[in-house]
Amino acid sequence: MNLSIEKDKKTAIVLSTVLLFTSYKLIRALTNKPKSQSTKEIPVPGSSYWYVGHMFSLGELPGKTVEEWHRQLGPIIKLYLGVQTWIMIADPILAHKVFVTNSAKTSLRPKSHFTDLYSKGGKGVAFGQPSDVNWKSTRAKMQDAFVPKQIEKYLDSIQWEAQELVHQLVEDTVKEEGVIPFDYFKWYAINTVFVLSFAKRFERVHDPEFKTFSYIIERTSKILEAVEDLPGFLPSASFLDYFSGRKSRGKHFFDDVRDPTFRRYIAEALSSDKPNIIKSIKEEGANWSEEEYIAFTADIISAGTDTIGGSLWWNLYLMCHYPACQKTAANEVDEFFRLNGRLPHFSERTQLPYIISVMKECMRFRPTMQFGLPHSTQEEIEVDGYIFPKGCNIVSSMHGMHLGSYFENANTFFPERYMGNSKTMDALRKGKIEERDQFNFGWGRRSCPGTYLAEVEMFLAFVQILATCTIEPPKEGMPDINGIRNAGLNVVPPHCKLRFVKRHDSLV
Repeated sequence: MNLSIEKDKKTAIVLSTVLLFTSYKLIRALTNKPKSQSTKEIPVPGSSYWYVGHMFSLGELPGKTVEEWHRQLGPIIKLYLGVQTWIMIADPILAHKVFVTNSAKTSLRPKSHFTDLYSKGGKGVAFGQPSDVNWKSTRAKMQDAFVPKQIEKYLDSIQWEAQELVHQLVEDTVKEEGVIPFDYFKWYAINTVFVLSFAKRFERVHDPEFKTFSYIIERTSKILEAVEDLPGFLPSASFLDYFSGRKSRGKHFFDDVRDPTFRRYIAEALSSDKPNIIKSIKEEGANWSEEEYIAFTADIISAGTDTIGGSLWWNLYLMCHYPACQKTAANEVDEFFRLNGRLPHFSERTQLPYIISVMKECMRFRPTMQFGLPHSTQEEIEVDGYIFPKGCNIVSSMHGMHLGSYFENANTFFPERYMGNSKTMDALRKGKIEERDQFNFGWGRRSCPGTYLAEVEMFLAFVQILATCTIEPPKEGMPDINGIRNAGLNVVPPHCKLRFVKRHDSLV
């Protein structure tokens, strides 16, 4: 009896293997149709294995692996991730043609179990679909909330938050002989978007309520990593998710941790006597469900915190390594103060061209995301001779794009490359590709609506820091600007304290 059972098991395993292999070959045959003489083959890295494709070749830092593949194979490569086809682009000109010129066909978002939980079934902007009428109206509301004339109403508030940020950095440096600045920058960024969205802020970086909310953001970022959706890539491995409890843990997090927190903040915003985005949407007659409000605010908070915090973190690590650059930037701020008796407003940014150049170069030299959020094709398209099949996922390779051949001497930190280009990054992302200075804010109709706010936040914080203190390494040595850590959707520097030392000659 037992021998019979064992024989049946072996037979089942053999049949399953044959079926998987046959399915794999069939899928490959269907997705690799003969191409015309005018089309060009997209290079495929060699480290691909049966069924799983390149999934286990990406390593702990997929962005660095893909960057190396781009160096070997060129600005466009094709990856097989289980049953999915992903095309990675490191050439900004080609990316513009794909994502902007062909935006009507390349602006879908690939769906997964976790993006569905995050977006409450495709609501909000980040993971909604352009074909949905509600998505278009929701995106319009988000764009209206973050246009420059709306942000200008909050400039005094953001300036005050920047002052509070620097006060805590200097104070805690004295107490602890340095601080790891990421939490402080997240606190600054969260307070900025919270004041706009909910008319609320957290008093201090050590506030337990802030710590709880910071965890929610970090956990969200980790859950939304593509690798978390294993059954989406390997359907035959879906049983592993069942036994590991990954799906149930994700559902518990969104249903029982994140959503109740957002419900509370939304309710407080609607009853607040202070102006805020949530209340204004309601007053303008939006008939939104609770889930639509949650998805909308989750997009604002998720996009506007870790990315800003990470950008400022890299920025100040780089200032430690390039003290002459830091000194030149600080001198420019001081000169403005001597002439005007105050620090500059964002509208006066063109009077600080070196500051602008340093900010742009920091974002280019150390982008905070390994990849842009993936786009998906709703039909087959051909761009520059390359075929993008229907249903494939297309991604901009941020490291390859910013540190590849597009920029001259890309691996050299050189802020002067941007001198003479004082346009805001928000204006440039909407303009000609030849004028764009970096690509962190995405493409076309999927580009970030909060770009202007992000630029305001980073400018005011950077100016306030330079005017008040010097950024110095810890006694142990320089922070590592070559190592990076995977933080979910973002990449951040290795942990290292910085010292924010009050300038004896500060004018503020």
